Amino acid sequence: MEIKKSILPEKVIRKILVKCPPGIEESFNFFPFFISLSEEFSSAEINILCEQNESLAFSFLPFKAKVFERPKDKMTLTQTHHFCANLNDIFNIDLFFDLENSFNSSFIGFNFRAIERIGFVSGWNRYLLTKKMPLEIGMSNERKGLKLIEFYSGKAILDLKISSGRNEGSLVEKIEQLFKEPIPPRFLLVMLDNFQNVSKEIARWTKFFDCFHDQKFIIWSMNDEDLISELFASVDLGHNELFIHRGANPKEIIYLFNKVSGVVLNNVWAEGLVNFFGVNAISFFDNTISRLPKYEFYKLKPQRFLFTQTGTIQYKYLEEQKEYTEMNQVVDHIHFQFKL
Repeated sequence: MEIKKSILPEKVIRKILVKCPPGIEESFNFFPFFISLSEEFSSAEINILCEQNESLAFSFLPFKAKVFERPKDKMTLTQTHHFCANLNDIFNIDLFFDLENSFNSSFIGFNFRAIERIGFVSGWNRYLLTKKMPLEIGMSNERKGLKLIEFYSGKAILDLKISSGRNEGSLVEKIEQLFKEPIPPRFLLVMLDNFQNVSKEIARWTKFFDCFHDQKFIIWSMNDEDLISELFASVDLGHNELFIHRGANPKEIIYLFNKVSGVVLNNVWAEGLVNFFGVNAISFFDNTISRLPKYEFYKLKPQRFLFTQTGTIQYKYLEEQKEYTEMNQVVDHIHFQFKL
């Protein structure tokens, strides 16, 4: 008697939940993961769970995703269970990806009763994951996410290079008015992080502005906008003009990218954003910062100036390395790079 093999229907993934690690500066490291995830499961609804005040980055994803923030008072296991039980917008999860890889984060997938829960083994979380793999020492966050997709799908992700166009933006009226002048100005956008860090760098920024003449700047910051505005109001700008733009509206940020000649920034989050959108940019970092992203899967690579405690300034871009001693040398490079 001939036995016929039953043909099982292909597993359909309708809803996916991803738990992101804490720290918004890590967000753009996982954009290769999210873009690959949306391509692999093109018909699935993608839900993203991040920590409080860290959802802005995901507004720039090139596909629709539902993003939820976990409040800071819901961090213990008991509070996490209560949070998940009351978040009724997330339900019937087929597939859970744990990018944080902690017991708490894997507990989230368990609480939402995700059918399959995928992550790297990290202690006790092994008992809450249905599919788990060992974590290689030194693996970048960009590779971690892609490895989980490869592990689950059984497919290799090859030749991935991501970027996004700047097609949509919302008009910023006070900036738009300036471009109606007979000779539209060539703006530089300065994207800064929190007041505490900027206040330590104020001597650096004073030297920076002093090296320009008749230059217009826009200062944008994600946090502590009022404090940073007050701080820069006390800076001697010399013969330059400074405009403050408050707020973190994604479409307004894209508008500014389209209007400015270049961007100078001092935080990892903004560097990931400008690299993703292909914006001409320069990064200012202290050389004591560890684990700067490599952007292995981005089409654009960052240009960085690393400020040392000895006063020298190291320039790094791809394999090119130079060393400067004065801020005016850095500004000369910016003039050339941004065609000011």
